[in-house]
Amino acid sequence: MPTRPPDLLVGRGFAREVFHDRHPTLIRQVAAGRPYGDDQRARLDALLAESLGGDIARLPDDAADRADWEAWDEGFLGRPWADAPFLWAESYFYRRVLDAVDYFRPGPWHGVDPFGPMKDAELADLGAAPAAADFDAVVRAAVFGNRADLSFLMQQRPTGAHGDPTDAFVADDTAAFWREVTRDDTRSVGVITDNAGRELAADLAMAGWLLDAGLVDDLTLHVKPVPYYVSDATASDVDKLGGGRVAVRTHGFWVSPLTFDRMPADLRADLGRHQVVVAKGDLNYRRLVGDLAWDPTTPFGDAAADLGVAVVALRTCKSEVVVGLDAATVARLDAAEPRWRVSGRHGLVQARSTA
Repeated sequence: MPTRPPDLLVGRGFAREVFHDRHPTLIRQVAAGRPYGDDQRARLDALLAESLGGDIARLPDDAADRADWEAWDEGFLGRPWADAPFLWAESYFYRRVLDAVDYFRPGPWHGVDPFGPMKDAELADLGAAPAAADFDAVVRAAVFGNRADLSFLMQQRPTGAHGDPTDAFVADDTAAFWREVTRDDTRSVGVITDNAGRELAADLAMAGWLLDAGLVDDLTLHVKPVPYYVSDATASDVDKLGGGRVAVRTHGFWVSPLTFDRMPADLRADLGRHQVVVAKGDLNYRRLVGDLAWDPTTPFGDAAADLGVAVVALRTCKSEVVVGLDAATVARLDAAEPRWRVSGRHGLVQARSTA
């Protein structure tokens, strides 16, 4: 393994943009999306002010997962948000949004998705998915479906529409993905989902293609147990799209701030039922390789956590973390498009085999 690079911090670069540019818009939209009372709105405003220049407050004493977050703390609570690792702080911010709107408290807002109006608006605009002719097409659709991240689209829209010929892969292991799903012993595939709406529709289309082709006997979507990161997929989101052909499973780890190398044993065993695990999206990529200042030419196999099964990452580049690229590609992109890592224009398919 290469030397571990430093963590990305909230107070620097793209992470600072997310907190200072994206989150204020998010808080406004959450407050406007539901008829919340003065208490919920005041807590949302207070969270935003705290995250932009204050110290990180603890969860309330009665929070069911307070002990978990205390265990995951590693000294960040009570310190300035700007000094915290980006992955940890971003995850905690979304957990605090749920607390601010009384998602977990008994009352009228218990269990009500604060991001629901935004997700429903996208769902209402979602037309029928076109039938994909081949494996390359469904994989490409799943990769660029990852652009449908509502928190990302609050801040910017990528160059080119879905399917635009300017879409470009910076790394393409589609052939390796195909080899994994066509192995004689591959009968089960798990997909760690990212966003609901358009991306989830593309994931279901890929799942249907694999099932219809007879390449796998079962396909499982691993979803978030509660609303998270604005548009993250939950079981109810799968149900809205008619995902009756796939199994759906969840685990509390998916809403933790931990990287995949710290995955609990029960979830690792659950994923071990599959022969191939597909990690969808930007957040899962950051958790798979570590939210670190990697040299982008670091081999994907060296950086990716070993889950004990073949792993394929399908992702649109919307954050600074990227590995597995050749030096010529990095040099060309750095010269022509300084924000290529975060623009959402470029996608990647990367595979790590156990063979």
